[in-house]
Amino acid sequence: MWVEVVFWILIVPLLILSLVVYARSRRLYKIMYILSVFTYSMLIMYCIDAYDLGRNAILGLLAFSALLMMLVGYHFHKVTTPHKRKKR
Repeated sequence: MWVEVVFWILIVPLLILSLVVYARSRRLYKIMYILSVFTYSMLIMYCIDAYDLGRNAILGLLAFSALLMMLVGYHFHKVTTPHKRKKR
């Protein structure tokens, strides 16, 4: 399975990048973004490898995942305004 090789090749730069980002900014949410992108890409690569998908199935999977991410982004982009206090 080629996914295992890709995993180990990507995990080392990911750890280095995470340490550098945390050392420079001391913000944990940036590391969570990096980790979520890594997890998402590994999930897609695992599905491609495990099910031995062809070219059209891979394009369909990528299109479906892009559509799903756009819908999630649209759902979370709505900014809620805080309740305004009444002046006395």
